Amino acid sequence: MKFDVHRRDLDPSRASGGPVGIGDPGGVVLTVLGDLDMAGAPGLRQVVVTEVAGGARLVVLDLTAVDFVDSAGLGVVVGALRRLRAHDGDLLVVCPEPRIRRVFEMCDLDRVFTLHGDVDAAAVAAMDGRALA
Repeated sequence: MKFDVHRRDLDPSRASGGPVGIGDPGGVVLTVLGDLDMAGAPGLRQVVVTEVAGGARLVVLDLTAVDFVDSAGLGVVVGALRRLRAHDGDLLVVCPEPRIRRVFEMCDLDRVFTLHGDVDAAAVAAMDGRALA
């Protein structure tokens, strides 16, 4: 399956008054499409590196359209969190699909990430200061 990542700024109308990166150019939503596997993981890693280098401090990783995740994909998600936290930022994960959510749970990554049901819920969590898991 084809892999792609779409980028958009986090909607500032939902995020006014939140922590650093929210409501300014530092907050972005990355929507992943397709399989987040060994073939797609390097593409996501490069997008995250570019966003952090460009000043992003809050990344909402939207996995709603992901069909499959393997260990390489999970590694990139964990690496993205580490990269953002090293730059005083944070990563929020949107994962409404039960099959994909189960992969995070089986690896105990639901203890590292709060898995949000949609982008709006992630934005509200960030505004409320609940972004850090």
